[in-house]
Formats: sequence, structure tokens, C-alpha cells
Amino acid sequence: MSHLKGLIRGEFERLMRYRIIQVGFMVSVLWLLVMFLIGREEARAFIPLFIFMDVALMTVMLIGAGLFYERQENTLKSMMTSPATMAEIIFSKLISAVYIAIQSAVFLGLFAYFFFDASVNFAILIPFVLIIALAHAMIGYAFSVWMKDFPTLLAATMMYMIIFGFPTIFYSLDILGEGLETVLMFSPTHASMLMIEFSFGEEVSTTLIVIGVIYLLVVAFVLGRYVVFPKYIEKAIKE
Repeated sequence: MSHLKGLIRGEFERLMRYRIIQVGFMVSVLWLLVMFLIGREEARAFIPLFIFMDVALMTVMLIGAGLFYERQENTLKSMMTSPATMAEIIFSKLISAVYIAIQSAVFLGLFAYFFFDASVNFAILIPFVLIIALAHAMIGYAFSVWMKDFPTLLAATMMYMIIFGFPTIFYSLDILGEGLETVLMFSPTHASMLMIEFSFGEEVSTTLIVIGVIYLLVVAFVLGRYVVFPKYIEKAIKE
């Protein structure tokens, strides 16, 4: 891991050049403006939902966009000729993705705590965001190595949001009945939402939280071990 520090620095420089970090921050600011517009009492109920969308769904989208720009510049091919290992390259990308998610969650969480009197346990929120971002970063990278071009990658991301993201959002807004929660637990997005709600002091079964944490870690491991790492190398060689 001797080259990891330089790779992380280069990754953040690329994310700044591609405007990925700036876009992520602007989305957080957008949620903040919405919170102020809907009022203090109503905003407290929506804060976990906004953080969920930033940490889970935006992570998948931003990773896809970042990798698209990398392919345009043939950045990965130049990385393959460097002394860094593929593991170091992928770890640097995961660290940057997790950092963006944590930055967003802490930013919104601090405003929620100081300006909206929300109950936020940062000691729980930050580790949970790390796990959620790691799992969804792996999902984003899996999409990127499976899809041939950016339009199909975008379509896959939208399908993920429709199949997994929207039901979780509807459940959070009490549009879907509680009887569907068992089915929704098979969704990475729903497990993520429950973990964020728990960090905001909402009543969530501890059993569901433990299941959600284990589930997301398994998703991250399986995708990383059997999809992202082997396919990423294959993709780099082909390009």
C-alpha cells in the first residue's frame, strides 16, 4: 500500500477537475435549502431521507459519472502502467467515494442539529454512512464494469433507483404500508434508510439494524471480490 497516499491525492484532484465533489456539495446545499423552505417542524422528518438520498443514491450516480470521465481521458490505462497495484487503485477510489458521502452526511447532520434541533448521534451516523457508502460504491462500480457505455450505465442507475430507491422513499413517506418492510429488507437502500433513521433517534428494531449492517457488508464484499476487482482489471486491459 506504499502508493496509496499518492493515488488518493490524485483521485481527489480528478474528482475536483470533473466537478464531482462540487456537484455533490451543491446537492447537499440543495437539500439544505429545501429544509429551510419547508420549515423546522416538517424538515426534521425529512432530514434522514435527504441524507439517505445523498449517501446512497448519489454515490452510485457520482461514481458512474467519474468513471465515464476517466474512460474519456484513458486515466485507468495510465494507472495500470504505474507501480501501484490494482488493489491500491480501487481502494483509493473507494476511499474518495466514502469521503464524499461522509462529508455530505456530516454537513447536513450538523445543520440539522444546530438549526433544526434534530437529535443526531454522530458516533452512530458516521460509521453507518461509511458502510452505506462502501456498499453503494461497490454497486456503482459493478454497474460501471458491466455496462458498455455511459447511456446504458445511466439507464442501469435509473433502474436501480426505480426498483430499490423509490420504494424506500415511499415507505419513508408512509405511502407504502408497514407490511412490506420484510420484503424491503432485501433492498440495500432500505437497509441504508433504517440505519440513518436509527442514528437520528427514530424507533427502529435493533435486530433490523444488525441485519442491515451485515447485509450491506456482505453486498460490498461479494461485489468487490467477485465483480469489481476481477472485472475492473479486465476492463482496464480491454481499454
